[in-house]
Amino acid sequence: MTPAPRSVLLTPNLNGADGVSRLSRQIASALEAPVVTVSLHDPSSRTRDLRSAGGNRLRLVADALTLGLSCDRTTTIVCSHAHLAPLARLMAWRGAAVTYVLCGIEAWVPLRFAERAALQTGRLLAISAHTAREFKAANPSFANVPIEVCHPGLPARSDDPSGEPGDPAALIVGRMSSSEAYKGHEQLLHLWPRVLERHPGAELWIVGDGDDRSRLEALASQLGVRRKVTFTGRVSDGELDRRYRRCRFFVMPSRHEGFGFVFVEAMRAGKACIGAPGAAAEIIQHGVTGLIADPLRGDELYAAIIQLFDDPAQCAAFGRAGAARFQAEFSAARFAARFAARVPLGRPVTAPLNRAAS
Repeated sequence: MTPAPRSVLLTPNLNGADGVSRLSRQIASALEAPVVTVSLHDPSSRTRDLRSAGGNRLRLVADALTLGLSCDRTTTIVCSHAHLAPLARLMAWRGAAVTYVLCGIEAWVPLRFAERAALQTGRLLAISAHTAREFKAANPSFANVPIEVCHPGLPARSDDPSGEPGDPAALIVGRMSSSEAYKGHEQLLHLWPRVLERHPGAELWIVGDGDDRSRLEALASQLGVRRKVTFTGRVSDGELDRRYRRCRFFVMPSRHEGFGFVFVEAMRAGKACIGAPGAAAEIIQHGVTGLIADPLRGDELYAAIIQLFDDPAQCAAFGRAGAARFQAEFSAARFAARFAARVPLGRPVTAPLNRAAS
C-alpha cells in the first residue's frame, strides 16, 4: 500500500474560473503537503498532485476509492461540494478526518439521504453565514449542528489600487444565464434610463457571457440605453483587472450568492461595492466600503447607484476602505490562517463528530 497522503481534496473543479474552482485552489494551497486533489470535471490527468476524471463519474469514483485505500487517521480529507459528500465518506473508511465545505446554492436544497448521512459524520464549514443559514433552512435536521464560517479570499496584487474615482461607469461581472437571472443584470438595465436622466454620461459595463446575453442586449436596445451599456463578453484576466480599476464602482444586486468573489475582486482593486442583503453584506461594510441595497425594496438600488455617481469623493473613500478591508480580511493568506484554525491538518481527530437527527 502506498504511504498515506497528508491531505486530500475532493472537488468538482480545480482549474476553472468558477467560484468552486477558486475556492478549491485556495483550499489545496492551505492544506498540509503533500496534497492530492481528486477532481471530476477538469481534463483527465494522472499526476502526483492531481487525479482528474475528465467528467467521467465512474472514473472519479475509481480514483477516489483507490486513493482512499492509502488514507488513514493522519489524513485530512476536504470535500468542496455537497453532492460529493458520500464519496468523501467512503474514502475515509480507515479513519481519515473529513471536512465538508458548503459552498452556496447547491447546499440550499434538501439533501438526498446519502448526502445527509455523509454530512452527519464530519466537520461542516460554510463559506458564509448566509450559506449556513440557507443550508439549515433547507435541511432542518441540521438545525442544531455547528457549522463554522470560513470566508474565502483572493491572492493579493503586487500593485496597489490607485485610489482614483475612475470613469463614470458601473461594473457588473457574472454569468448571464437564464437559470441565474437573480444576479441582477436585468434590474440594472431597467434602472439605467432613470440613472441617465440624472447622469447622462453614466455607463454600465457588463462583463461575462451566457445564454441570456442576447436577450439582455435586446432589452438594452428596447430601453434606449444601448449606447451607454457595454457588453464585453468573456475577457482576459488582464482586461478584467483593467475594468475593475477603471470603473467608478462595482454593483451586483444578487440575493443568492453563496459568497461573492467579485465583491472581493472589486475591493482588491480599490473600488466601492453595491450588493444586496445576504452574503454580500458579510463582505461589504455598509457606509464604509460600499452600500447594501435590497433590490426588492422600492428604490434602494437606484438610490445607492445615484449616491455613488453623485459623490465621486465618497465613492473613492469607500474604495480605499475596501482595499484596506481586503488586506485585513480577504487575502489568500488570511483565508489560509482561518482555514488552518478550523480544519485538523494531518492530525488524528478525537473530537465528537456531527450528529444530526434523521
